[in-house]
Amino acid sequence: MIFLVTGDINEGKTTYIRSLYSELGEGDGFICPKVMENDVLIRYDIEQLSSGEIMPFAMPVDRMPKDWDEQCRFGKYSFSNRAIQYAERVIDKIIENKTEPFFIDEVGPLEIENRDGFHSITEKIIESGLDGFIVVRQQMTDKFINLFKTDSIQFLPINIKKT
Repeated sequence: MIFLVTGDINEGKTTYIRSLYSELGEGDGFICPKVMENDVLIRYDIEQLSSGEIMPFAMPVDRMPKDWDEQCRFGKYSFSNRAIQYAERVIDKIIENKTEPFFIDEVGPLEIENRDGFHSITEKIIESGLDGFIVVRQQMTDKFINLFKTDSIQFLPINIKKT
């Protein structure tokens, strides 16, 4: 079964996945925590849960360093080719080793509307039949289900709300 962890922006979806992984003590995948400096978003990182390995994933276009390895842009953000390839290697290893549960944070407009970013790894992990958790913004849930629908799995939403 695949659980969709849903909520709006800044409602704690990434924090929920990090704590769920710690609580379960098994599985693997990645989260994309924000890197803030003086209440300003500097970038998003990608962090493998089992190893703690971190690399820059996305940043505002106006903050990109000269050596940034852009794969694509969406809105005001640029996404790193190296980081997306890293996420693909993490997911490939999860599938190869049949590691459950898996964790993917986050499948959003880039993947659903542009079919870029984590789109292909989302398809792969769903097709694998493994159980796990995928973070999806609340307003993208129906589009996600329509895009990635399959008869062999069931999506069970877990809605995160700030209290």
